[in-house]
Amino acid sequence: MTPLPPSSDPTPLPDPLRIPEADDAAGLAGRTAALAQALDRARCEVEAGVPIDLAGLEDRVARLCAAAETLPRGDARTLLGPLGDLVAALDPLATALTAQHALCRESIAAALAGRDDPHSARRRATAAYGGGGVPPAPDAP
Repeated sequence: MTPLPPSSDPTPLPDPLRIPEADDAAGLAGRTAALAQALDRARCEVEAGVPIDLAGLEDRVARLCAAAETLPRGDARTLLGPLGDLVAALDPLATALTAQHALCRESIAAALAGRDDPHSARRRATAAYGGGGVPPAPDAP
């Protein structure tokens, strides 16, 4: 869970709203589920140390909510599950972002104090050799 150097470009949050616009409950449920999945993927990237770009997230959620408000009450109730999943995806993402921010602050403090930062060294090695994350733990005998 180490952040990348500031020179790296943040990964934009995938746009799950590429699903064709649909004003019916099924279409909105699909778009809502896709956004929840995108947030979960973003959490995974943050936990891997990749900076992400959440620009537009608030607008995407606002558009989904506005579309849901236009549905008849019975149809709108079918969105409770997907909307609940979307809300549930936010807490783990917030936790991961908080941890990533703390590691950034620790790295900066170490650099300012002249200490070697093992997170930065690991990040540079991973970037140089194309590592894809933490290797799996060996099986216990």
